[in-house]
This record gives sequence, C-alpha cells and structure tokens, in this order.
Amino acid sequence: MLGASPSVSSDNSGNENSGESTTESSTKEVKIDGAFRWQGTRPNVWASIPENDEASHPRYQSQLAGSFALHYNLTHQVTRPGGLEAGDEVLVDRSGWHRKRALMLDRAAAAVDDDDGNNDKIAMTVEHLFEHGTCLDNIYPGTSTHGYGRGALASRVIPNGSIVAPVPVLPLPREELKYLRMKEWKKVTSFRKKLLKENSGTSDGDGKGYNAAEEELPLPPDVEWRQQLMLNYCYGHEQSSVLLFPYGIFVNYINHAPLTSESSNGPVANVKLRWSERLMNTTASTNKSDLRSLTPSQLWAQSTTPEGLVLELVALKDLQPNEEILLDYGSIWSKAWKEHSDQYPDSVLKLADDHTLEKEYSPAYIMDDVVTNLRTAEEQVQFPYPENVFTACFYRYRYDNETTTKNDAVNKDKTKATPWKMSLGLFDMTNLRPCKVISREPANDRFATPQQLQQQGQPPQGEMLYTAIIQNRPGLEANERIPKGTKHVVSGIPRAAFRFVDRPYTSDIHLDGAFRHNIGVENVGIYPDVWLDLKPE
Repeated sequence: MLGASPSVSSDNSGNENSGESTTESSTKEVKIDGAFRWQGTRPNVWASIPENDEASHPRYQSQLAGSFALHYNLTHQVTRPGGLEAGDEVLVDRSGWHRKRALMLDRAAAAVDDDDGNNDKIAMTVEHLFEHGTCLDNIYPGTSTHGYGRGALASRVIPNGSIVAPVPVLPLPREELKYLRMKEWKKVTSFRKKLLKENSGTSDGDGKGYNAAEEELPLPPDVEWRQQLMLNYCYGHEQSSVLLFPYGIFVNYINHAPLTSESSNGPVANVKLRWSERLMNTTASTNKSDLRSLTPSQLWAQSTTPEGLVLELVALKDLQPNEEILLDYGSIWSKAWKEHSDQYPDSVLKLADDHTLEKEYSPAYIMDDVVTNLRTAEEQVQFPYPENVFTACFYRYRYDNETTTKNDAVNKDKTKATPWKMSLGLFDMTNLRPCKVISREPANDRFATPQQLQQQGQPPQGEMLYTAIIQNRPGLEANERIPKGTKHVVSGIPRAAFRFVDRPYTSDIHLDGAFRHNIGVENVGIYPDVWLDLKPE
C-alpha cells in the first residue's frame, strides 16, 4: 500500500498482518493517535544484483534491440531483524518528497516539532493505509503476452475505472538526456576551439558572430547528439522541454497499444494516465506551489529537486488476472516507431544468420552463465575473451589516511597477496572493480589457507579459488582508490565473486540506430499550458 510515502502492508513473509512485533530496532516504537507509529530510521532493505538479459530481442534479430533496459528485477530483501510489520515504511534512504509527505500527515496531532531531529521515524497502521493509501501490487513484471519482451501484468481482477498503479514522476529537462561518447566529445572540443579561433568576432553566413559560449556552438558535420535510453521511459510532449520520468513500482514495464486496433484481434490500450490529485494534493502546510504552475525555467531554478508530481494509471476496462497492462503511447510515438521499423525489413533480419555480423560479440550475462572456470591473463593471450567484455570482482578496499601512511599502503613485496573476505553488503554494485586473474587453484588445495576455507565454507567439488590483481574503476572516492604504483593482489576469490562486464558502449543499448523516443502524452491533457515552451509562435 502507498500512503503518502512508500510503505508496506505485509511483512517479509508476505502475510498481510502478522501481528508480531519487531524483535530489534534502532528506536522504540510508540503508537500515536492509532494511526502512526514511530520506528527506527536506518535502512531496512537491501538490493542484490539485478538480472541482465536481452528479453529475447538481441541485436540483428529484433527491431526492439537496444530500446529497453537490459538490467531488471532489482529485488530488495528485508534486512531488519525480525522483519517488517504491516504499515512499516520501506527505507532505502532517508530523503525524498514522499517521505516528507508522510511526516507532514497529521503532524499537528502528533505534536512533533519539525526541528527536533526525530521527526523522520514514522510508520502507519494498516487501517490508515487502507483508508488513505493506494495499492502497489496490482501489477507485477513478467513476459509480455504480445511479444514485446518484458511487460506488466495484472495481479488480480481490477475493475473498470479503478486505480491500477500510482505513477510518481520526476521532471527532467529534455536537453539533459542528450549525450556524446568520449571520443566524440574530444572531436567536438577540438572543432569548437578551432571555430572560435578562426571566427572570433566575425560573422558567419547567417550574420551571427561566433562569440557565444562554447557549449552553444554547433557540432562538427560528422557528429550528432545521441539520446540516452532513459528517453524511452519518459512521458513527454513534442511542444515542451519538460520530460516526466516515472519511478513507480513496475510502471516502466508497461508496453504500448493503440486505443483502437486496426485488426479484430489486435491488442488495445486498457489503461490511461491522469493526475493523482489525492496523492499529490498540495495543502497550505506544505508551503509550496503546485509545480504544474511553474514554467520550465522556474522548475529548473528550484533549489531542490522538483519532487511531488504524481500521476496514476486508471483501468479502461475490467482487467483480468495475468492480463497485460497496455498504455497508448500516442500518435507521434507510433509514427516514429513505424519509421524505425521500416528500416528493418525481413531481408535485413535474416542477416542474423551471418555470424560475421556478431564480430565475436557475447553479452556479459551470457559469459557469466557459460564460463565456469575463469582464464588467467596468460591463458587469454592464446584464448582471449570476446573484445566487448572484461572481468571484474566484488572487493572492498579502503585507504585510511589517518591510520595508514602511503608507504604502509604500498606492498614492498609485490607478490604478497591479501586474502579475500566476505562481508555484509560486499555484493553491492559499488564494490565491483575491474580485475585481472593471474592464477587459480582448487579450493581445497595447499594454496588455500585454513582461514580462507573456514571463512568461505567448504566449496562444492571442483570449485576453484582465484588470485587476481584488483584495479580501480571510475567514480571511486579518494580513500577507495588503490594508490598509484601499487599492485594490489588478492587471493582466495571464489568464482561467485566475479562478473563479466560489458565494455563501455558495446552493449545493445548503445547500438547505432536503436529506437529512441519519449512516450507521447500530447492527447492526454496532462501537460499544463505553462510547460509548452516549444509551441510554434
């Protein structure tokens, strides 16, 4: 159930109301007015690694290739001892508009001071959620019944006119979804510097001088802006620079179908979008304006992220269990999709049988499935992996400047290895680092220390432990980077700690010509006139 914040109405076993109390919490729980309950504020769920595949629409075989996210099914598991009670808030972080809305509800009755430091520990009773909340589990992700890969399906009977799912949306500037690859940016930078140097203060053919800011200058003739995959998941209007990114649960799985089908048995849309005035209701106590009254420039000038906009999906008919949820993406989107599809006739798709097109390409998720024993760097000289992948492993490295000197951090003995250790939260994607395997040994041989076997448990017959050189990846904090000149060798790494990773720009989402277009809402009426800043004069 969703009150004004993402709260759950079931415990970790799936029972609607277990009636059992949490055995441990960072704070005590006290009921207030029979509607709210204070609870601990530390995060109580953790997400493991998402699944990754092409949903049966790989490159050279499908018009859909590269038009959808390859990663999916990021599943959060309850980490709070004793589980979650019905009505407890699911905490991934401690910020966001929905949490603030939850804290605001009936704050006067709770007599809570905004500045007391303890006002972010709220939970709701099941009765309050049923009265004021919206169901989050009306839909679930699965395989599209119309051949679209992944899709959203109805969990139960959903009557005509009822709310299928809430759709909180985040406004984004359309311009921010444009990007160029690194090599392209270097070409653009060189071109613009040359342009400024040659034409500074002079006039071009249109009578305009090249004295504008560098980012406003044109691109080289052979470079075009690319569009992020995120565009395909955003709602947008062709006459607006504002995009709305939906982040409600499972709503990004919903595929397109027209309101009316050209054939008697073709799929048709069975849901529509509208503003959720109930969930989004702005009251005097929020002390904020309705974001729909602001111009795009005013939206982007906000000191904080412009949160608080909520749409909702409404059933256009009685939906049956396991029926696929379909939304009309609009006529402009349909025209763009037809133009894209026309570029891929059957004669082109047959080229999938020509394996020379693959260029030894193998997605990282397939490599993880088929490669049981990893090759060492020496073995890869003769038997290399496909060029589009590299190996990485989950490893946590910290350099403490206060207790560790630089000389201490650098191994004088370059062959000395640090034992790999399993720890809570290690298999988080932020701990995945590039690595180079230099050796492997059977897990129970003389090279595996008793301490390693005790830490990891007795491995299955034939399992290997690996020694690898751990490397840095972009985006690490200063104390997480292995010092320059250090060969950081780690031993005793199990195969489960390794992942194959696609090299930058090699996966299907980076295919040239992959479909890009926002979901159209031109005919829905949800965009206020003040947002239509691209309307022709």
